[in-house]
Amino acid sequence: MAIDDLLDRARDARRRRDEAAGELAALIKALEGLDGVRLLDATQRRELARLRDRPRAKRAGRRHLTTISGGSQK
Repeated sequence: MAIDDLLDRARDARRRRDEAAGELAALIKALEGLDGVRLLDATQRRELARLRDRPRAKRAGRRHLTTISGGSQK
């Protein structure tokens, strides 16, 4: 039961992260639309540029539990 709880937590965290990323992408798209019709001031345009240009963090590779999956142990 505890393993299932941990897996559920990880799945929920991934889902929340994916939802937040989708919301951020929609927000950036809306801001770009406002910028396209010149409704953003200079400060807002700078902040939008920072959002566009910020480096994306790469996802860490998934760690596999070799002891559970039947792999070799060291």
